[in-house]
Amino acid sequence: MTASHGQTGLRYALTLVSLPALLACGLMIAPLQVDHWSYHLQFVIALATTIWCVRLVFRSSYPRTLILALAISLGLWTLGVATLLVQIDLLHSLVDMTNYTYLLFVGYGVPLLYVAVAFGDPYSSRWQKMLDASLLVLLGLLYWVSIVDVLDAHGSLSPTSLWYVRHALDAVNVFLAVAHVARWLTASSVASRRFFRITSVYLVGYVVCIGIHNHADMESVGVSFMSILGDVLPPVPFIALALMLHHWRNAPSEAAASGSGVLQRIALGVSPILFLLAIFAVGLSIDGRRTGQVLLIVGLAMVAYILRTVHVQYHYVQAQDRLQGMTRALERLSYTDAVTDLPNRRAFDHAFVREWAASARVPDGMSLLMIDIDRFKDYNDLYGHQAGDHCLRTVARLIAGTLHRPADFCGRYGGEEFVILLPGTQLAGAEVVACRILERIHTANLPYATGIDGRVTVSIGVSARNATDVQAESLMERADRNLYRAKGRGRNQWDASDTGL
Repeated sequence: MTASHGQTGLRYALTLVSLPALLACGLMIAPLQVDHWSYHLQFVIALATTIWCVRLVFRSSYPRTLILALAISLGLWTLGVATLLVQIDLLHSLVDMTNYTYLLFVGYGVPLLYVAVAFGDPYSSRWQKMLDASLLVLLGLLYWVSIVDVLDAHGSLSPTSLWYVRHALDAVNVFLAVAHVARWLTASSVASRRFFRITSVYLVGYVVCIGIHNHADMESVGVSFMSILGDVLPPVPFIALALMLHHWRNAPSEAAASGSGVLQRIALGVSPILFLLAIFAVGLSIDGRRTGQVLLIVGLAMVAYILRTVHVQYHYVQAQDRLQGMTRALERLSYTDAVTDLPNRRAFDHAFVREWAASARVPDGMSLLMIDIDRFKDYNDLYGHQAGDHCLRTVARLIAGTLHRPADFCGRYGGEEFVILLPGTQLAGAEVVACRILERIHTANLPYATGIDGRVTVSIGVSARNATDVQAESLMERADRNLYRAKGRGRNQWDASDTGL
């Protein structure tokens, strides 16, 4: 660690310790002002952290959605403290956890829960995000029902209800901390991992400090060490949060995180159900007097979750169909010659192996034609490669047009060579096809100044499988030898003299 980093860390540590220490000193000097000093300091620090987060929305490298959700959460918490200050300073009476205060302190976790569940899913559509938001709204409504459930007719809390509220807040805080720690460990980018690391440290600290504050108030009578500690600790997580946000506000965020891909997929798969689990948990804690309202909200949540699941499944099937279509298109491209649109050498190799195996089971076997455009290199030199490609496409169309059976195969073998497979065809039938190809290309009268008769012509080698053929290469070798015999005798003709018998 460099000296500058050490100095920065020391300044942060002093800042984190100094304010709570000053508060502790003030509380010991004026113990009767415990609530007054504590809540005012909590309000000031929470408000300052909220303002800092709002500033970071526009001037930092943090993901804007995440830092905005954090700012909204801190704003709700600050408003919750403000309601307590109104009671202390204006009403001169602190009524623990009125309905609005409770709603604000619980509602502060809702935006944080939403980003922990819904943020960072690259496969989430707009409809999925809307359904997640509807689950969030239903969870908020259920919180409101739970608030009304624990208040008496005067809007106050009984000791039993106060015990329930404090433990419910503990459960909510722990749930939030666990959700953010899970997202920290499974984040898919450096920026989101950095943010969730900050919020995880903050929320774990919040669980401890606010938990001590709540339970110290409940268990302590008068002014004691625990009550002072409970009033000193609440500002600590907010100070730590502001310091962490300041320290990493301009850190680079382009690199990819190194988290486990398996854990990331598990987190994305499990996250949507957290809303539903939270709704069930809150619903089960509400008194039976409000069963109708609870069942209505839980039922709507189930419908929203089912719609989300159906939507995800629909898009999964749609994505699979698109993927299969793209795979088939890619396969077609990989088996198709780009110039002539005929099957390429790779496609011929597969077809040849398949037809060779099939020809062993039929009496007529198979035939093979090797076709070569005469003097094509000179054609390219004379007319250019664009004209050569046009010639190849025209010849390919003419050759393919002579075949009439679906099982017949015509492809480009390479360069100016073409190949034809004729399944279930003896040598005599292959010779007929060869004659047909020569005639069709000759009558097409494709101009070639130095070609035979001033036109483009082809030479053809013909071979057919016979009883002595053991390997497929023998059929190819005979067709190739016959092709060179046809070219050697003057071109523009076919040859099938080498039968291999």
